[in-house]
Amino acid sequence: MGICCRLKQAAIVFAVLALAGALVVDWKIRHAPLPESLSHLPPATPVLEDLRGRPFSSPSADFARDARPARLKDFGPWLPAATVAVEDHRFFQHPGIDLISMAGASIRNLWSQRIISGASTITQQTVKLGSGRTRRTLDAKWREGFAALRLDREWTKDKILEAYLNRLDYGNRRIGPVAAAYAYFGKAPADLTFAEAVYLAGIPQSPSRLNPWRNPDKALERYKRNVARLSGKNLLPDGMTAGTLLSAPPIPGYFELPADAPHFTREAFARLRPGDTNRRSTLDLDLQQVARRIVESARKALEPLGASACGAVIVDNATGGLRAMVSSSLPQQRDVNTTTTPRSAGSTLKPFLYLEAIERRIVTAASILPDTGEAIRSTYADYDPQNYNHRFLGPVRVREALGNSLNVPAVVTLGKLGARETFAKLAAWGFSFRENFDAYGAGFILGNAEVSLVDLAGAYASLARGGEAWRATMLVGEPVVPVRCASAAASAIVSDILCDNDSRRLSFGDHSPLNLGVRVAVKTGTSSGFRDGWCVGFTREHTVAVWAGNPDGSPMNAALAVHSAAPVWNAIMQYLLASGDSPLPLPEESMGLEKRVVAGETGLLPRAGEPAVEEWFLPGTAPSVSSATMYEKRGDKEVLSLPAEYAGWCAGPQNRTGAVARAGDFQILFPKDGAVFVFNPSLPPNQQVLVPRSTDPSCEWFANGQKIEPGRFRLQPGSWTLTARSGQRERSARIRVE
Repeated sequence: MGICCRLKQAAIVFAVLALAGALVVDWKIRHAPLPESLSHLPPATPVLEDLRGRPFSSPSADFARDARPARLKDFGPWLPAATVAVEDHRFFQHPGIDLISMAGASIRNLWSQRIISGASTITQQTVKLGSGRTRRTLDAKWREGFAALRLDREWTKDKILEAYLNRLDYGNRRIGPVAAAYAYFGKAPADLTFAEAVYLAGIPQSPSRLNPWRNPDKALERYKRNVARLSGKNLLPDGMTAGTLLSAPPIPGYFELPADAPHFTREAFARLRPGDTNRRSTLDLDLQQVARRIVESARKALEPLGASACGAVIVDNATGGLRAMVSSSLPQQRDVNTTTTPRSAGSTLKPFLYLEAIERRIVTAASILPDTGEAIRSTYADYDPQNYNHRFLGPVRVREALGNSLNVPAVVTLGKLGARETFAKLAAWGFSFRENFDAYGAGFILGNAEVSLVDLAGAYASLARGGEAWRATMLVGEPVVPVRCASAAASAIVSDILCDNDSRRLSFGDHSPLNLGVRVAVKTGTSSGFRDGWCVGFTREHTVAVWAGNPDGSPMNAALAVHSAAPVWNAIMQYLLASGDSPLPLPEESMGLEKRVVAGETGLLPRAGEPAVEEWFLPGTAPSVSSATMYEKRGDKEVLSLPAEYAGWCAGPQNRTGAVARAGDFQILFPKDGAVFVFNPSLPPNQQVLVPRSTDPSCEWFANGQKIEPGRFRLQPGSWTLTARSGQRERSARIRVE
């Protein structure tokens, strides 16, 4: 056999062996196992973003302080390019392994007689990171090599690069470009300069040794070496030189996520669904920071009033999203969230009472209600509500009753509506009470029921929306269930009252913090014992609610809400208005309302020359009776003539109008016939006194036939008949003292 023939045979054998080898290699590549973890994004630490996408909270997890996987497009142009240039500059040309680099590494390893370079490509490193391998062995390198070849066949280069970057450790338990860029340069990776990108690209080569916070000199030296390497390989972008990059190297900082919303963060994370890691919240960091400065400054100013804490929330009316949540307390109480802690509501629920009464056409904004000491005796015999100034105004229009936050008219209206039904309706507005109605009784409308500031703000935002209610939200896309609690027309009437500075003049004066000079709805509330001060109101765009007091429930120094919470509310509202918020528009007849002129004193059609005001009504509810029906001639003057139940007020010193009570059936207003009282033997007798009342305050009183001191009956166990005599008229009420 000639040489030529043997060469042919050898060639055939070589070809067969080469083909067999290629098939074996191909089989090994196709069947190389890929780490299962590469099939999805790496784990992330939870993170909250504000409504503009700015992260503000990311609690650490076991595997990282901050890990926020993202898409390659979110990393910007420079960091991926710098990483490829520094780590694997032939990444886009090789098939997953770089034979040139492997040959060079082999020579270096042989020369050093130890492994100093593995020549791993980005693809191989991706496989390694996905498998979690930490030990360097030859067998592992072979497996990763085949897996890298398979990965390069099945994935695009961009997908591989994305998976690699998201798994890189940048030191200080920051995993991935997003966490690294925010930690060291306070910006998103897409906003990095090329120099900053080169700086970050060098850290994963040795995250501990090149830690920018602990070893800044070593990190800077690596940056300089990488710049020189890129320059030597002509890998710098056009127009950029090594001299420029080295003359002004980047200076990393220490950037933690802002700690401006700790209480919002806690509440929002509690609302995250299982598996949620990156959620857009409703918080506006800009508003949060402004509100925080105002509240913290105000809290110090509140100390002379005996208040140690203050809370504020801002709600977007259109969406119900919480834009700010601030709770400021003394250091030892800073963990208490005053915006979610239920506290006595004061008078803040009254607008919803009157709204319901107007909606059900039981009253109008012009209806006259009694503000007297006797007005509620027939409905709530053992209830004696007082106004904060201990004065009674007599007959008042609903507008005045709500504007001045009068207590007796509110309880009278509650009696007309039904207390239990009204309490149940408040739940539809979004209020969650600690107890049921039986625990509060009728007193819930004056503030003995506890509400949270967040619930209060959410309900007022629902009023601002025209009566469509849902609870305040904290996460974008959080499901809501709208409930139509009132018509837009009735809501507009109540909102108009809350905007009316004239309607609250008798209680608050002309120049209180509630008067912003433009139409902004507002309501205050002061709880019993001055323990809580509330102020809540809204512009067209936002609702602001403020609470002031003490987290332990101790009382303030007789501070009314207008002096405690209202100035804080005023400061936040002033900022919102200056930043573009709109005052509330005037009601219009196109909203399903009717505008009428009514007498200021009676709410009826005015007499000729009588002072009159304009008022808004639901269709068909405007008065049709003249105010003249409520006046009678007394000598040469016409005086306001009121029903007999006003007799006590008319005869007293608080009668500001000179009104008189019409003659009517003489009756006992209090106590009611059949009432039962309890005598407490541990209390002094002079502290257990019953004060009976009748429609004639000048009548004489008798107990079991014996005349008693005017207006005073000392309780003693037994059955008693209290008799009131006015001239020839006589009325009796039987009571029992146990």
